[in-house]
Amino acid sequence: MRYDFLQPLSFRLKSFAGHALAQYWTCEFPAAWAGPLREQIFKPATAEGEAEEEVRAIPLWAVNSAIAALMPQVLTHDARARRGEMWLAWSAAAGGKTPDRTRLVEFVKGGLMAAAMHRNQLAERRSRRQVIDISALARILEDFRGEDLHFTRKTLKLGLGDEPESSDYTLVPHALAAHLCTSGWKVVHGKADAPDAGMDGDAAGGDLRAAEGEDEEVESGAVAEAVHTSSWRRTAARDGAELVSWPPHVYESSNGVRYPWSYTLRLSVQTRGLETAAQPRLHVRVGMRRWARYNVFDPKRNIGVHLLSPSPWSDASSPFGLASMAWHPGPAGKKQGFMGWADDLVPTLSRLGSFPFLPDPAEVARDPLAFLEPEPDGEGRQRPPVAGVPYRPGLGKNTGHAVGDGISAKDKWRIFSQLVPALADFAEVDAPCERVPIPSRTRPAAADLLRIDRSALAGAAGSQIELVLWCDTTTMRDEALNAVAFALDLPVDVAGQPEQVQAWRQRFTTTELEVLLRVEPVGQIADDLELDADIKRRNDRLKAAGISRQQQVSRGLKYPEAGTTARFVLVEMRGADGFASVDHDPKMVVRAGAAVCEAVTQNLLPPSANEETEDGPNDDTEQQEKESASSRRERTRRAVSDLLIRQTGLVRPPARHGTKADELTDVACLGLWVVRRTGDFKAVMPLAVATVPDRPHALVRLPNSGWLPYHRAAINLAGWHRSRTFDKPEVQDFFADCVAESCDGGDLALFTLAQNIRSLCPALTNPHLAADRLAFHPDRPLAADACKGLRHIRLRTNVRDETAQHFAFGKGGPDVQVGVGAGLWASKDNDRLFFATADKPSTAGPGSPSGSRLEPHWGKISKDKEGWKRDTLKDVWNPQLLELLVAVKQSDDSPAAWAALAHQRRFAAAHFADPLMLPVELHLAHKLGEVLLPSHQLEPIQQSESS
Repeated sequence: MRYDFLQPLSFRLKSFAGHALAQYWTCEFPAAWAGPLREQIFKPATAEGEAEEEVRAIPLWAVNSAIAALMPQVLTHDARARRGEMWLAWSAAAGGKTPDRTRLVEFVKGGLMAAAMHRNQLAERRSRRQVIDISALARILEDFRGEDLHFTRKTLKLGLGDEPESSDYTLVPHALAAHLCTSGWKVVHGKADAPDAGMDGDAAGGDLRAAEGEDEEVESGAVAEAVHTSSWRRTAARDGAELVSWPPHVYESSNGVRYPWSYTLRLSVQTRGLETAAQPRLHVRVGMRRWARYNVFDPKRNIGVHLLSPSPWSDASSPFGLASMAWHPGPAGKKQGFMGWADDLVPTLSRLGSFPFLPDPAEVARDPLAFLEPEPDGEGRQRPPVAGVPYRPGLGKNTGHAVGDGISAKDKWRIFSQLVPALADFAEVDAPCERVPIPSRTRPAAADLLRIDRSALAGAAGSQIELVLWCDTTTMRDEALNAVAFALDLPVDVAGQPEQVQAWRQRFTTTELEVLLRVEPVGQIADDLELDADIKRRNDRLKAAGISRQQQVSRGLKYPEAGTTARFVLVEMRGADGFASVDHDPKMVVRAGAAVCEAVTQNLLPPSANEETEDGPNDDTEQQEKESASSRRERTRRAVSDLLIRQTGLVRPPARHGTKADELTDVACLGLWVVRRTGDFKAVMPLAVATVPDRPHALVRLPNSGWLPYHRAAINLAGWHRSRTFDKPEVQDFFADCVAESCDGGDLALFTLAQNIRSLCPALTNPHLAADRLAFHPDRPLAADACKGLRHIRLRTNVRDETAQHFAFGKGGPDVQVGVGAGLWASKDNDRLFFATADKPSTAGPGSPSGSRLEPHWGKISKDKEGWKRDTLKDVWNPQLLELLVAVKQSDDSPAAWAALAHQRRFAAAHFADPLMLPVELHLAHKLGEVLLPSHQLEPIQQSESS
């Protein structure tokens, strides 16, 4: 079905004036408390021999969360304890009294003491000295007085023309979430959507029983008025305000196994750029949380736990607590590990009240369902839930969950449509966006993406390349040789390779390229880094291990032969989870060592650990699916194409750009990017990626360099030994130079991602962004004559919920059918603002956008049969919304054409059929960051819609 309209899940906030919800109390964390705590007790670990991971900030997150769970009407809190900033906020809607000072002081004193004692206990179990001086802390806490707390009654001013204050972004979502809970808002997952069929209703959060299988067939019958009902409770969240449907819904399989799950609802306040008057918006994000039912275990990552224990003082507005537990290994060689709390919330709650029902983490991990659905008491009365563990893959061998992941368009519409009247006093729904006609694109065949244009590769990397395959197994050696032969159409004799991996080389000459192909045993190069335990400081240990491994790589690779224009190395190496820890992973070190020898690297996973060997199946992984030969072949081909296509910056733009009404030709494109990270590998480095119409590959500009081929820029970054941190003026000047060099009078499209660049370029933030003026510093716009032919398209993704979720519908309206639609969509509020959505990728889940976890819909239930079914068990794809704001254009431009260009550049990758999240110029810039930093340390460009 064709969808002509796209509905963002967003509201325009109205004035709160006159509503009780606008009144609230706020207070700062007293400076008289924070000063001594920071100076004497909770100091960073800086002494020689201390572990850097024991950074002892004031543990206010746990204290604040406990206060929110124990005291009614707490709206929000901030754990940074900064002077002049809000620490706690309470709703004044329930009465005019200030919060109880005496109780609050006792909560803070008891909470800080509990957190300190918990940290000392953890240090003792790790055979380390205590990290907090309890006696000194007690002396400081004795001086805390209720008179130190100063409350201010405030009135929330928010609406059209009101630029939100910094505290409003946090306060408003929590105030609305508390209002929804205290008003008893419910969602009815309503009628079956066709005549003569339906199902019986049930109580809120009741059981959902159905047959096993991918689809759940629903028997015919009378149309049900109410299929299910979702009630809601607040839960603690690190970002925005979050509600969870409570009690959970439960899917029960045919053999009686119960799988609990809940909907989630996250609220956040956002603004947009280039609006005639500031219009704060409320974004809504619908998700789901599947609750673990089996024993859970993860030796490397914390496991989240929602604490559901009630407090004598709490009410419907009080949120559930959010804690985490972790496996704490014992001394090396001894089986003394234990499952314990990874943060201070539970010890804090335990000290602040008489809570005998606070769970033991080992027992929660052993049987999480017993705490979510506890047995009745001795008199047969149902006990309230105590705790819930959110399910995620990787929590152990037997922790699967039958309910699928993701939220369908139907479920989003159902929840959002009932949220609209519930928030009518505070907000009105945003108008739907209309489809913009743009040229269609032919999806490339899979084989075409894996075959490399040798002339394009020669243009990007030069005519004489060397390709080294560092392998550990003959399986992956042969796969890699076959993949290279397929990609470059070379006559490689794979069958003639020896029975073991050993040195081998052959030179191939074509009309476009000369290729030196080598095989070498990878040996110890791909092993865990050898960390010297006698070196106390972590950074020093990593540096020593890294230097040793880089030298090993350089000795193995050696310098290139004369005339070689580019070198590429494919390394068979385990994934991140295959090493003892993050610190033992050698990927970045191997990449840096290869860069010394003028080579770029690409990792290739070994054969799946659960493949059948000569001795039979691997017993440790019997629960996992065996990797097929075809999937192994495909991933090897993808690794080769990533090495020779993406890492050389090859692009394959669509044949047509712009809209059907206004096509664009001969447009150069420029993406500006900042690689940024704080911590052990701190980096703030600007770079630029450009493409021009007559070149099939991208060029890169780095600080202190001219424009470089993409692979050369990757080598420079991998071996970067100069400063990685550039200040704001340096970044702004670098970007201005890149734009000036690229503006030659022709058409130039400049792409920036707001979340990536605005902290260093404040002129690109919403309050400072000005139409048809490019500036990186608010007071220093670029001269008009330096921007001839320039168009600037500023993008935003869903990171921090800055773009809303959405659903699409046709001319009949959402009541007829909702779904997901790919294309370009124009905002009705701003003729420069557009949104882009992508087609469903081939890897997406099979769930229907028109399906539902709870409501029946008509569809195929078998190959030859249609009927009523629910999509309870299927994964559902959740498309993301990309915002495109045409901030700078020329006088006679169509903004839609330039927004379309930015969307169409998402399809320009030469090795990928599905659209990228960003235009290819920004995508390639982001991927360059992985050369400088480990990928898990890069700032995300999108947030997962997965539960």
